[in-house]
Amino acid sequence: MQPENTPQNDAQTGAQPVRRDLNDPKATFEDLPFTPVLTEKQSKRANQTFKGMVLSIGFTVAVLIPLLLLNPGTKEENFQHAVDLQKVASDASGIAEFEVFAPQVSGEDYANFARWKSNQVQDISYWEFGLVMSETNFVYVRQTADANPTWIALVTDNAAPTDERIVDGSKWEVRVKDETTYMISEREASTLIVSSDTGEEEIMAIVQAAEAQIS
Repeated sequence: MQPENTPQNDAQTGAQPVRRDLNDPKATFEDLPFTPVLTEKQSKRANQTFKGMVLSIGFTVAVLIPLLLLNPGTKEENFQHAVDLQKVASDASGIAEFEVFAPQVSGEDYANFARWKSNQVQDISYWEFGLVMSETNFVYVRQTADANPTWIALVTDNAAPTDERIVDGSKWEVRVKDETTYMISEREASTLIVSSDTGEEEIMAIVQAAEAQIS
């Protein structure tokens, strides 16, 4: 038996879906009380804006990727890179014309770089290394057999002499530039420069180690 076509059934069949309130998080364009219509110009403008945004994002990504690939790492990562100071010093001893200074480090202290620099500033070759001490303090050491006043001035960034100290019978000249302190000593066969911008206590520890190791 076929259902009767009554006005009531027709009304139910053609009923419109109930619109959600526009404050409802699930509301969509279909819940708007009207259908938005863009003119041809507005449609083209919207399309161009979208294309421009896509091109801009693509350009930004294209620029960032090479930079990220070339980035050698954060300062913290570089700061924590440890090297075998004694091994590198042993290799440098075959080149240097002096006893290479390489203090023993223990605990959390370590060298984060060590190298022999050939014919660098003023065509002078020298040994250098950096020590990370007490996790955040840093001491820089340079040693050469060919130091001259110009080389020392360049290495110390033209720091002015401010004091002179005697450590275990040896004379050390003190120079200061901004926050960096330099201690310089002329040994029998080489000149040592110990510097730091993080603390004088660490400098003195390395100076005393130098006094115990080299003449």
